[in-house]
Amino acid sequence: MAAKSIVKDQIKRATTFIYILILLFIINIIFNLKFKWDVIPVIVNVYLFVFSFYLIFNFSLIDIPPLKNEYRTIYRRFGHTILFIKTRIVPFVIIIFITALYTLINYLDKDHWPWNPILELLDGRFSNTVFYSLILLIILKFNRRPRITVYLFVAGAAIYFLLYQLVYYFSPSGAVVSGLKFFQITVALILLMYEFVSDKFAIDRKKIAKSIALGVLIGISTYSSFVGIHYLIYRFSPFSSYPQARSAQILMRVGYSFPLKRFKSIVTETSDPYLLYDLIYYSRAYRRPLTLTSAEWENLILSGSMEVANVIAFYVDSMNIELSYQQIISYAERRSIDSGESLLNSTFFIRYASRFCEDNVDDLIKRYANGNYYFKIWIIRTTAESKCYAAIPFLIRLLTDIDVALSQEAYASLARITRLDPAKNQNGRINSPTVLLAFSEFYQGYRNKR
Repeated sequence: MAAKSIVKDQIKRATTFIYILILLFIINIIFNLKFKWDVIPVIVNVYLFVFSFYLIFNFSLIDIPPLKNEYRTIYRRFGHTILFIKTRIVPFVIIIFITALYTLINYLDKDHWPWNPILELLDGRFSNTVFYSLILLIILKFNRRPRITVYLFVAGAAIYFLLYQLVYYFSPSGAVVSGLKFFQITVALILLMYEFVSDKFAIDRKKIAKSIALGVLIGISTYSSFVGIHYLIYRFSPFSSYPQARSAQILMRVGYSFPLKRFKSIVTETSDPYLLYDLIYYSRAYRRPLTLTSAEWENLILSGSMEVANVIAFYVDSMNIELSYQQIISYAERRSIDSGESLLNSTFFIRYASRFCEDNVDDLIKRYANGNYYFKIWIIRTTAESKCYAAIPFLIRLLTDIDVALSQEAYASLARITRLDPAKNQNGRINSPTVLLAFSEFYQGYRNKR
């Protein structure tokens, strides 16, 4: 093989594959923008793996030892470096390029394009193709029979995937993730360099030490570039823009807490529920108590979904932050109209609202009369959560409601407040006179003790 035509020759061998890839990219663009059919991106993604493995296989067939002397003669001291770039770096650059192109195409119909796919690529979310290709290259170094190579590759890919998932499962954020990224990059570089410098895949301490030293050095530089690029995007993007918010999320996920202060301002400015989740999570993870005012918390509740309000309620309740009763009850009334089921399933929101029951029971009863079905059940469950004795007469009256669901909810609340279960003990109906009498006597006893 001519020294100066290595890359050109390998590209020629993959010409047919490249034409098919271009055709698939064009089809992917059309279907993403016009038809939204998820099958096409899957097909293209599978083909990316096939193309990447084929490319690595072709480059692995290059007989490198004779070329080392030839490149040393032509380029002198830089000969080995140039040969390494051509035979090992170039194929991975091509794989990274087509992966980036695929990602940009696949996100065409998503919000915040092109920043969304660019930041995901910088975060390394779509780097598995590169690492699987590296595993294949290392295995091909053994020059085993095809069947054994396939088994080894599948096993290596499975082990890599399992370890990767386990690390993220047990430590989804923080310094461990940052260390994992550095470890991935460094190990990949060490293996790539050692595969190149060793004519046979055997133990050579001198070459191993050299590969480790260069791998760590380049790994530090690469990891620093990863952090630096995200910091620059975070620092110089317009305030509360998508690039600034997303880069801050990535930096916090890999163990850096400095974006928290500005991130709080971004959350209060945008009222974005997904950003709020991260603000609460990372403030607790880095032990940086949030300093939002009650008005800011209320604004976040009012501008978000019921699910967001439930998360906020959990946090403000655990931190004993006092919000306005009027804002909470008005929000519940509004959500009972458009998100009734979610309102009833928001246990933390119910728990937080219950703290207002004792002082506002009369107002709750008035609102109950004008509320819809979901709001009525929500009020009943809120009184149960509060264990408010003042609500017992109101709940007793509901036992005889013609709506069976409401009377059952009222009985469950009374049983929880009083810790009595007269219907079960007497094998009677929940609205029988003896049941009503049992709860009434309990309440009368409470009044007499006051």
